[in-house]
Amino acid sequence: MQESGAGAGATDWPAVTDRGIPESLLTPGLGEFWALVRRRLDRNGPRWRGTITLPDLDRASDLSLGSLLGRKLSRRLDLAALETALVRRNVGNDLSDAIARLGYAPSVAAAERRATQARAGAARVALANAIESWEEPWASDWADEVQRSGIIAGLDGDGVAVLTADVRRLLDQLEDLADQGASRTEIAATLFGSAHALDRGRKLAAVAECALRHCISGGTELEGRALWEAAGILADRVSAPVLTWALPATGTSPLDVQIRAATLGALPLHISLVAMQKYPISLPSSSSVLVVENPRLVEAAAERELPGCVVTTNGNPTTAVRTLLGQLQRSGASLQYHGDFDAAGLAICRRMQAGCCEPWMMSASDYEAAVETATQSGVRLERESRDCGATPWDPELQEAFAHRKLIVHEEFVLDGVLDRFISSKFTD
Repeated sequence: MQESGAGAGATDWPAVTDRGIPESLLTPGLGEFWALVRRRLDRNGPRWRGTITLPDLDRASDLSLGSLLGRKLSRRLDLAALETALVRRNVGNDLSDAIARLGYAPSVAAAERRATQARAGAARVALANAIESWEEPWASDWADEVQRSGIIAGLDGDGVAVLTADVRRLLDQLEDLADQGASRTEIAATLFGSAHALDRGRKLAAVAECALRHCISGGTELEGRALWEAAGILADRVSAPVLTWALPATGTSPLDVQIRAATLGALPLHISLVAMQKYPISLPSSSSVLVVENPRLVEAAAERELPGCVVTTNGNPTTAVRTLLGQLQRSGASLQYHGDFDAAGLAICRRMQAGCCEPWMMSASDYEAAVETATQSGVRLERESRDCGATPWDPELQEAFAHRKLIVHEEFVLDGVLDRFISSKFTD
């Protein structure tokens, strides 16, 4: 039986015959054979030449094909010999062209599939060639990760070569650019001609961030803005301020005045990096500051006009957050940190502990108590698919979380966190 492409071709047979194709080659008995040849060319490429096993042919078809080849047929047929015979009879310019003129056009889908495979192969070769001159010991791991992630999917060899050259250019100048205080948008415009070249969602940003994770010690848990800032590159100094409530600022600078006015007006306050760099903040040495992961707790503290100071990291701490906490620590304030009980939240807690904060209400008993409250309230907690990693402030927490795998977001325990902080720090 002929394939679906054969029927359409059969309607063109009279015209084909007018071009000198022997009618003996157009007999229905040879249809299965021509279709088989086309399938092999579609699968292996139009330039492929090999041997195929002949299907069962009726006597007339066997004689026609044997006459074309000038010999008696054997079970296996060499496609190179078939091509020579078809071209000699002016059926086509090559084997694929001849099979098309016999009514079996190439499959568009197969051609697209081969083209995609060829592009992917060229991309792999280009990626391997690009890192041959890299001195970084992690270059091969980076290339493997880029390949597995699918970031370069759809790119050909030239596209990958350009992409990797751009990453190399960025890595070579990263330290100097960080020392100059250049922002990510400035770097993108200066090195790559577009301020958006390193925006999230761009291929260049994705492969560059992958490289940064290998460059930065402990950077595997970071992404986006936090990753770039860990590499010393800021997006800018104003667009990611730190959100605060009731900082007991003691100075007389315009920023100190603004902080006190916001507290007096029961308003949470965003403080930009540029403001803190111009007017460093100082607190009384006896101050206690609650640092939280989620902005909702700062909002709630302001709504209740709590006497305690609350600062949010709003996820991974930005440079503005780290700058403020560093200033508060240097002034003698004690900093306690609370965040989400999930893999990402506990990773942040590790970084905060390694920095300047003491984990607070982040023990195994705190986690178990929150899970029990949810159970008693009929609240179905989400499950975490990832491992939470080490919890050096309380190793039992890692065991408890690995056993439960239940996520407790900070907002679920909001009242308990704020109430206990105020009662423990501000109540005689």
